[in-house]
Amino acid sequence: MKGKRILLVEDNPEIRQVVKTFLEQVLEVEVIEAKDGVEALMLLRNKKPEIHAAILDIMMRSHGGTVRDFLKKNPQYKDVPIIYHTGLEEEQLDKRILEGAYFVHKNGQSMFKLKEILTKILR
Repeated sequence: MKGKRILLVEDNPEIRQVVKTFLEQVLEVEVIEAKDGVEALMLLRNKKPEIHAAILDIMMRSHGGTVRDFLKKNPQYKDVPIIYHTGLEEEQLDKRILEGAYFVHKNGQSMFKLKEILTKILR
């Protein structure tokens, strides 16, 4: 999947590093990372990078849902697949947030689930 670029927005630095390393090594994609929603929005607005998928932690300290809203409303990003990688259970999330997005619960299997979803959507 060389040439593909993923936006990773995760406020936990350890999880962010593990996910980034996994994606770069296993899927051979480029990962653009942001430590929170504010940083992600600044990056998207100012640099306007081409991205092929976004992995968002919905429970970030700042602007978690705002990144999703920005992506869906911006013509450049409206068709970018969104994957929620979160510690919350699916039942705990507002169904409107999950609409049209993929859901991955952070657990021992989450990296394999991310790989499965990204392999499917990046082809």
